[in-house]
Amino acid sequence: MRFTMLMLGAAAIVATSANATDWTGFSGTVTGGYNYSDVKGASNHAYDFGGAANYAFPDLNMYGARLNVQGYADYSENRSKSIPVDTWASGGALTLRDYNYALGFAGGYNSSRALGVNAGYGNYGLIGEFYAMPDLTLRLRGGGISGNVGPLGGDGGYYGGGASYYVTPNLALNADASYSTVSSLHWSNFEIGPEYLISNELPVSVSAAYTQSNINALGRSLNSSGFMVRLAWHLGEGNSLVEYDRNGPLNLRNPQLPVNGLTSIAFQPK
Repeated sequence: MRFTMLMLGAAAIVATSANATDWTGFSGTVTGGYNYSDVKGASNHAYDFGGAANYAFPDLNMYGARLNVQGYADYSENRSKSIPVDTWASGGALTLRDYNYALGFAGGYNSSRALGVNAGYGNYGLIGEFYAMPDLTLRLRGGGISGNVGPLGGDGGYYGGGASYYVTPNLALNADASYSTVSSLHWSNFEIGPEYLISNELPVSVSAAYTQSNINALGRSLNSSGFMVRLAWHLGEGNSLVEYDRNGPLNLRNPQLPVNGLTSIAFQPK
């Protein structure tokens, strides 16, 4: 309840600025990337690809905002000491969006498999994106987690936030932080880095980020750091990175298991 009031209050605060384009129809992204992280000297390599699609209904409006529906699917493979961990993720969101904000409900399901051990859990919650200034976007999210994470089955929750500052319409500096918990498993993530749209005619952006995370599980605590690089192909109307970001699919950032840290905990001695 307190989180809901916070997000509604933030939407009211920024309701005086007009920064998003008023357009309807389909938009989407197709993404692929590579992530590297180091956990106690063990190298983790992850490859992922996926896509997201959003549809803005032209004739469905509530409280002056347009109704949008969004879906996504993603696959990633993480390898640590040749141990493969496959993860599938899917979900979506129902949002109200206008010039000043996007606010709604998001949910998803994640399934991971490593050496015959399965983990599956769902997440559900609120998501908000607020266009505080023409060159600044603020994000908030939070909700619950329920499912089976190996021996750590049970309920939990997550919350997070981020910001994008657009140095130019095609160059953004992104930052994000989050915290998640399921039963006795707790993990936090932080990342920061730039994103650049290569050209308006070829709407492909390249991003890179420094990443850091902390994992607590089964009486052990591990820290990891690394980097990620990613390509994103933007579909739909737009003339700049800021327009694609504010009118295309929202970056839901639903919680995902820290498979690099869990693999190290499960298969490395203390």
